[in-house]
Amino acid sequence: MFFVRGVEYDAVYLSRFVNCVQNGRAYSLPLMDPKVSIDMDDAIAACRKKGAGWHLMTAIEWNWLRKHTNPDVHGNTWKGHYYNDETEVGINVPNTWRTLTGSGPASWFHNGNKETGVADMVGLVWKMIAGIRLKNGVFQYMPDNDAAHPEADLSERSQEFKEVYIDDLPFPDPVKIGPGEDGLMITTSGEVEGWDAVRRHDVVVDLPADKIPEILKDLGIVTEGMDKDDAWFAADADLDEAVCYVSGGYDDTSYAGPSALSLAYPRSSVGTNLGFFSACLGEPVIR
Repeated sequence: MFFVRGVEYDAVYLSRFVNCVQNGRAYSLPLMDPKVSIDMDDAIAACRKKGAGWHLMTAIEWNWLRKHTNPDVHGNTWKGHYYNDETEVGINVPNTWRTLTGSGPASWFHNGNKETGVADMVGLVWKMIAGIRLKNGVFQYMPDNDAAHPEADLSERSQEFKEVYIDDLPFPDPVKIGPGEDGLMITTSGEVEGWDAVRRHDVVVDLPADKIPEILKDLGIVTEGMDKDDAWFAADADLDEAVCYVSGGYDDTSYAGPSALSLAYPRSSVGTNLGFFSACLGEPVIR
C-alpha cells in the first residue's frame, strides 16, 4: 500500500466519511448526504482535483481497511437502519433511504469508535474502488498501490493493468471470474460467461489451494473465512470492462459486509446507492 510506482510513502490517509462533492472537489465530511449518481471517471476527477496525492481509494487500500475492521461492524443496510436491529439508525436524508455520513451509532464505524473510526464502512452506498477490474471476465490489477499515482491511467483502455497467472503451470491461462460450469467461479480453466451474483461462501475457487496467488488475497478477491461469509460477490464476464464496487448499500441487508464485492457494472454506472471514498498519499520516504 505504501509503494507507488517504486516510491515508498510514509503514510496513506483514508477518508473517514463517504465523500460529498462541492465545487467539483471531493470532501470527507460528517453529517453530509454522500455524493451519488456519479460515475467512476467523474469520481476520479473529483478526488484528483483536491491536489497532490489525492486519489480515488484503491483496492489495496480498501483491503487494508477491511482487514482492520471489526468482524461485527454494522451499517445502514436497510432503508436507514441496520437490517438486523431497527434501533441502530442514522439521520435520514429526506425522501431517500440514505443516511447522513457518520450519523449512525459506534457499531457503524470500522473500529467501533465514532471519534477515530471510518464511518459507514458497511452499507449506505456501494463504494467504487480503483485499481482492479474485469476485462471480458479476465481479472486485472495495478501492482502495488500504483492506482494512487496522479498520472495512473485508470481509463478503460489503460495498459497499466496486469493479469494474474498461476505459477508453475506449463501453459498458464490468466485468472478469470464469472459464471462457469460450477456456478460463479474464480478459475484459470474453462470459460466464464454472463452475469451472476452469489454469497461469498458459494463462490467456487477453482485454483490449487497451495498455488492461490497472494495478490488475490492482497486485493480481497479470495478472503480468509470465505467459506462462511454471507457477503455478496458478483461478476459479469460479458462486459468489456467491469469496475469494482465494495461493501454493499442501503438495501442489501445481510448481503452487505466489508468483503462484499461487485465486478458486475461498467464505469459509466450511476445510481443513488453508488458513492466513493477518497484517499491521500503522505510524503515520499528519503533513506
